[in-house]
Amino acid sequence: MKKTLAAATVAVLAGVAGAANAADMYSPSGGGFKDVPAYVPPPTWTGFYIGAHVGGAWADLSNTDVSGYTLNGMNYGWSNNNSGVFGGGTVGYNYQTGGFVFGVEADFGGAGLTGNWNNGYAANYASGYLWAKENASFYADVTGRLGYAAGPALFYVKGGWAYLDANTKVGGVDVNGNPWSVSTSGLNGWTVGGGVEYLFAPSWSVKAEYLYMDFGSFNTNWVDNNPLNLGYNWQFDHDLYVNTFKVGVNYHFNNIYNPLK
Repeated sequence: MKKTLAAATVAVLAGVAGAANAADMYSPSGGGFKDVPAYVPPPTWTGFYIGAHVGGAWADLSNTDVSGYTLNGMNYGWSNNNSGVFGGGTVGYNYQTGGFVFGVEADFGGAGLTGNWNNGYAANYASGYLWAKENASFYADVTGRLGYAAGPALFYVKGGWAYLDANTKVGGVDVNGNPWSVSTSGLNGWTVGGGVEYLFAPSWSVKAEYLYMDFGSFNTNWVDNNPLNLGYNWQFDHDLYVNTFKVGVNYHFNNIYNPLK
């Protein structure tokens, strides 16, 4: 009987001691559960995001006189090289499975690309000279992204459709001394590139990215109405590509969390 009572007493004391320790560990006087570190979920790239970016662009516009308007004759070519600053917004969505991240992204904004050129001498059937210039004010792209996440860092490649509201203008002076010009705008092309993005906070990331944009070949045509060449179509072919580098910041809606209370 004494042994049974002693064993029961030890068990009760042990239970009381354990309860006391638990009460002391989580007692209100010690801060309770507020002292327990908040659980921070591992970073994930899955979800929607928005952002802003700014960068530099370098454009190369190749031009060819395929109709022989200039004194140099047919297939006389020249280039307009120019650079400028661009910036705008980004929207996108990612889906992560394991270390791989798949996504779609759209960029849009304003560009400051301008360039001018003239051949410096008279052109055939003209009392002036041939000139060309271009400017770009708006751009957009929609691309697919494929990346690999290493902790908070994401290394990715991307590619897709690109648009540039580039006004490419060619002009000169006709035989009567009247200026003429023709232009085209709204170029569609393709883009490819890549970059690295880093989550520096649960909902914020920074990125650096390079993109190559190719808008292919297009042409401008001027129908000559002077008496010597009535109705003659002068054609100028163009080929435009743009290199861009930008940095940006994105806000991710998926990584918002509430710490344990």
